[in-house]
Amino acid sequence: MIRRALRWLSRVATNMRHDRVNATQLSPEQAAEIAACAARRTEALANPALSPLQRLVHWWGDDATSGATGADVDALEARYGIRVPGDFRAYLIATMPKGNEWDSEGTNWWPLADLKSARDECAGWEGGTGLQDDDKVIVFADYLIWCFAWAIDCSEGINRGKVIVLTGTTNPRVAENFDDFLDRYVRDPSSVM
Repeated sequence: MIRRALRWLSRVATNMRHDRVNATQLSPEQAAEIAACAARRTEALANPALSPLQRLVHWWGDDATSGATGADVDALEARYGIRVPGDFRAYLIATMPKGNEWDSEGTNWWPLADLKSARDECAGWEGGTGLQDDDKVIVFADYLIWCFAWAIDCSEGINRGKVIVLTGTTNPRVAENFDDFLDRYVRDPSSVM
């Protein structure tokens, strides 16, 4: 039920975005940027040699570099007493945004300084997150100003590396690992909502 409602909200937001802005209202620069983003995504998906992370980087464009170092990631791990999965570490170092960056799908990808455990991020939720080891589940992005968020399980348990949608009631696992999440997100964001 919740997932159906979230998909509906996503479609409504997308339609509203399209209804509010038509091609005649865009500046030539905006139209060119939108076209270039769509072309990069198409190119990324058409190249089977690219890894999921490389597809994301290609889609986001040339300025999609993080500046985060291994030491920065080590500090995140020390703060929460975790060890991040290798594919998530690669993302953090390769292309994680430097600031609050919104992509063309309405997702806000958080910079390293803003990453938090689900326990910290959702501290105000009545009854908590319902996740086992929520202090070891790291929130890395949210959708449409926190309609929901995505987090990765960095525990050493059986759910290690799985990506979770934090909705406030049920928190389904939507991808087996971060690479799977990126692959599915670039192909069809609604597949991981």
